[in-house]
Amino acid sequence: MAPQEPTATAAAHAADSSSAKTRTIRVEARLQVGEELDLGATGRSIGDQFIFSGNLVSTGGPEERSVGRFGGFCVITDLERNAGQCSSTAMLPEGQITVQGEQAGIPAPRTVVSAITGGTGDFSKARGQMTQRVLTPATWQLAFEVFDVQPHRAGGGRTPSEMPMPPSFPGK
Repeated sequence: MAPQEPTATAAAHAADSSSAKTRTIRVEARLQVGEELDLGATGRSIGDQFIFSGNLVSTGGPEERSVGRFGGFCVITDLERNAGQCSSTAMLPEGQITVQGEQAGIPAPRTVVSAITGGTGDFSKARGQMTQRVLTPATWQLAFEVFDVQPHRAGGGRTPSEMPMPPSFPGK
């Protein structure tokens, strides 16, 4: 089965009359680092970790293009299912999206849905979920369903009234 073409869409949040948006961001994660750390007892054991990072790539359109980076880790918590608690961050031009959840089959899990736990920039009030599908051990398809995306604003996502002011010193 061919992977779905990555797309990013925005639609008004139905339950809210504010300017917050809902977006689905589809990208491929291309691992550059994927290291398993054998901690504690020799061999696979509770507490071992899988550390990963790489590039996020949009494959929609006429050519692939880099759209960001990602990184994270998983800590083994269940040997029988080869499962663990995983945490990762996607760094995109509009800000960061953080994700957390349990995955079985580490380091190459089956399709898994994890919670979006927050973000920065346009994603500072983000919530939702991310679906991860393994295409190959080094290529994952990610779909972020992000609710409460803030509209892009100049100045790093802050309005002029939210911009930090330089300190003032008495007598200057």
